[in-house]
Amino acid sequence: MRRTLGYSIIALLVVILGGFLGFLITEDYWSRPFDALYLTIVTMTTVGFGDVVPVTVAGKVVAMVVAISGIAVGISTMQVIFNMIISKNLRSELGIPERRIRMKDHFIICGYGNVGREVAVRLNAKGESYVVIEQDPSRVQDLVEGGVSVVRGDAEDEETLRKAGIMDAKGLIAAMKDPPNMVTVITARGMRPDLLIISEVEDDRNEQKLRRVGANVIVNCYRMGAQIMVGRSGRKDRDPVCGFEMNGKNPLEMKFEENTYHFCSKECMAAFMAHPERFVQWQKAMEDNCGTTIIDQAIR
Repeated sequence: MRRTLGYSIIALLVVILGGFLGFLITEDYWSRPFDALYLTIVTMTTVGFGDVVPVTVAGKVVAMVVAISGIAVGISTMQVIFNMIISKNLRSELGIPERRIRMKDHFIICGYGNVGREVAVRLNAKGESYVVIEQDPSRVQDLVEGGVSVVRGDAEDEETLRKAGIMDAKGLIAAMKDPPNMVTVITARGMRPDLLIISEVEDDRNEQKLRRVGANVIVNCYRMGAQIMVGRSGRKDRDPVCGFEMNGKNPLEMKFEENTYHFCSKECMAAFMAHPERFVQWQKAMEDNCGTTIIDQAIR
């Protein structure tokens, strides 16, 4: 918008300069240059006091050109200025930054729906910084009121990603529908070939497409939800090391942090005893939600 204002001001100056030179030549105002400038301004603004008027045919032609072009350029310039003032007031009211966010080694969350919101919670819990890109005005306002860094715009757009600091980001998490996720991944990969990109996917058929266009990690939240429900239904009969379902046959067991774990073999039990925290953390991730899984993939 500032660039547009610059162009409008340049066009306005060109009209003024053209009218000034035109009246100097056609009306022979070389000895009265101020009158040439004065006539240009009153012609552009259509004031027409009548104290200084063009008397030659060529001068009248210049006056018509200056009047028409001056009105057009003047209205355009005023409209750009008006839009900038309104936009600035709205941004100030919402607290949305006008320029790119100054942040490094952060994550960009594209979309603040259920998954995006959960991802933000998990990133907060792990002390990671992040920026949210969101289009919905109500969600943007909620984020601003919550003190969250947010860029209102389309995550598929390069300028929006640039404002979110993609060139200095650690990773990008696309948590929208499959079509915008795919375009966002393509755009982000083109801007940052080395960036870690994680994408949510709804349709299994789109997994390979997302991978081909540049997503490093793809998470199917529906499939994850099914695994969680099945896993929880048979949690006591599943080996935490290898995941083997023992169908009630679990002769080997041990307690850790007030929980009892069952094993299908002595090898699995020994592996668990060597690093119990690792396997407990993995099991909790499987039993939690999609947002946790995405974050585990992001900061692994």
